[in-house]
Amino acid sequence: MEQDRMDQDRDLDQLFATYRAAVPDPDASAGFMPELWRRIEGRQSFLVRMKKLTQVFVAAAAAICLLLGIVLQVPVAKQRPAVAGTYVDVLYNANPTDNLTAVGIRVDYTEPNAR
Repeated sequence: MEQDRMDQDRDLDQLFATYRAAVPDPDASAGFMPELWRRIEGRQSFLVRMKKLTQVFVAAAAAICLLLGIVLQVPVAKQRPAVAGTYVDVLYNANPTDNLTAVGIRVDYTEPNAR
């Protein structure tokens, strides 16, 4: 059991040594941090631009919806009056009974629906 553990430790040490040889340490020159921050900000600037563009589109959509809602609620001055009543009521108002007798239509006022 102890031997098995020592073999695993030795294998792990070899793995770390191989990794160190394959991946050199980064150059810690004077331009390392500014270059690193330039890369980070380069990636973030795209996201920031997309976020701002999305906010502009959402604000514009909200403004358009609000404007259309207001326009639909405000009555137009030259709008024709709405027709009230059924088709029969409109015909009755357009053709009073005194005009019907002039064209030969007799109105019987004893009927329950006669006015």
